Amino acid sequence: MSGLTLAILSPFLSSIATIFYGEAVRLLNPFVALTFESFIGAIFIFLILIVRHQKIDFSKIKTHKKDLILLILTRGIIGNLLITIGLTLSTGIKAIFFTKAEPYFVIFWFWIFTREKIEKKHLFLLFMHILGAILLSSGSLGFSFSSGQIGDFLIIAAVVFYALSYFPASKVVNHLGALQTNAITLFISGFVFLPFALLYYDPSGWSSHIGWIYLVVAAFTFNVLALTFWFASLKTIKGWMVSALRALGPLVGAPFAIIFFGESLTPIQIAGGAVVLATSFLIAREHFKKK
Repeated sequence: MSGLTLAILSPFLSSIATIFYGEAVRLLNPFVALTFESFIGAIFIFLILIVRHQKIDFSKIKTHKKDLILLILTRGIIGNLLITIGLTLSTGIKAIFFTKAEPYFVIFWFWIFTREKIEKKHLFLLFMHILGAILLSSGSLGFSFSSGQIGDFLIIAAVVFYALSYFPASKVVNHLGALQTNAITLFISGFVFLPFALLYYDPSGWSSHIGWIYLVVAAFTFNVLALTFWFASLKTIKGWMVSALRALGPLVGAPFAIIFFGESLTPIQIAGGAVVLATSFLIAREHFKKK
């Protein structure tokens, strides 16, 4: 599959995974969810590597350890911790909308570190992305404060670190490949969270059968499929464009939440989805123009 196809499929899958993960976090201990989502995803990917007769290249890991450590910190540990705690206070369907603020943060980090110039028309498309995400999320042009506002803030804070991870991820994946990069990130992140899962052991946070089912589905859908596709897309497509295309996610995640978890959308939110779809198509067309 092309990098553009992978960049489009990744947000579809990650949005569905976020809905399942949000339910799992509320049924299980958050640190249990963090730890075992990482381990489950890593195990799946290691099995794929074994089937494909691919070995972990430790010499390349050593060479690119600084970027790998930064990737693990920004995405695997800090970003995942913030969004998990945020999901205990907010909801999965809100999370898939709030995470679509990522393009702005990616552009901010690119401007800080590379001074990369972004064309005005691309900035306009990104602005329309965010406007569409706001409409989808709140049903209006502004966010209302509620008891879940802290959770919303933590989810947005997680996106700041996810956006920062584009830099080390783009470097590491070109040397280790998408699967190896993903597996290593997940495996080490799981070990970082494991002591906390044991320290805050609570039998009720381990015993929900449906919670474990949701967690396995979320781990496979996000860590094995969506995240691997994300790493692979960064090989051929600029980080800001991959991030912008992630705004497509709610178009699949929202109907999924409505059908299976009883959520609903207002006419304004549906209009926001149309804006997101239109601007995502235009960004994809810009990519083809540069081919």
